[in-house]
Amino acid sequence: MKFIVIYFLFAYIKVTICLRVVGISVPTFKQRGEPAILTCDYDLEGGRLYSVKWYRDNEEFYRYMPRLRPPQHAHRLDGVKVDLEKSSARHAHLRELTLRSRGLYRCEVSEEAPSFHSAQAEAFMEVYYFPRDSPIITGHDRRYKIDEPLDVNCSSARAFPAPDLYWHINGQKITERSWLIAYGAKPVPQGLLVSTLGLKAPAKPRMKLRCVATIGTHKRERTVLIETNSASYYSGVGGSLLTFISINIFVRDKIS
Repeated sequence: MKFIVIYFLFAYIKVTICLRVVGISVPTFKQRGEPAILTCDYDLEGGRLYSVKWYRDNEEFYRYMPRLRPPQHAHRLDGVKVDLEKSSARHAHLRELTLRSRGLYRCEVSEEAPSFHSAQAEAFMEVYYFPRDSPIITGHDRRYKIDEPLDVNCSSARAFPAPDLYWHINGQKITERSWLIAYGAKPVPQGLLVSTLGLKAPAKPRMKLRCVATIGTHKRERTVLIETNSASYYSGVGGSLLTFISINIFVRDKIS
């Protein structure tokens, strides 16, 4: 009896080590409208393949079963369009990614009888929609007194996910939190978002304001060069001298 138990124990161990998923290749970042190739690399180590199944967020969208004709089969899933002609036992080709294509992708490989042992691996894919235009700077066309807080805003073009915004003054990135006002992301049509960041830095005679919108390594920026002509007036109260900034605007956009 002990011999039989040990025999089956070793038989089980032998089966379970036959199949292993060597690796999964899923693009980390893709743009909306692009295709994507998902790869599941496995080693049967002498076993026979029963099926390869692909899931996004635990919902199956593609399977390959060599015993069927045709072996490829796709399931309807929002945001996932499988190109069956290009898909195989190791690859799933996706067409025309949408924002709903983002998610956790998992491949599951199963052996034929008698073991039907399976192994799996997963990876996340983010789908971007990069802004098509440079950020918009508003509020710079009014008159300010010297050292009066600016009241300017920078709004990104619509994108997904929401772009990160940064202000620069005369080449220096602004990190003083009391000067920055984060308005958060505003939803717009087609599932996209617009980010807005306000700036309350004290007005100076000469300022170059630059707003940078970033998603990953993708950047769009707009620079407002303020050339000032200061003018002084006596106020009607107490005869104090007030100095205002007259603003001339030069705008420059940059994409990287």
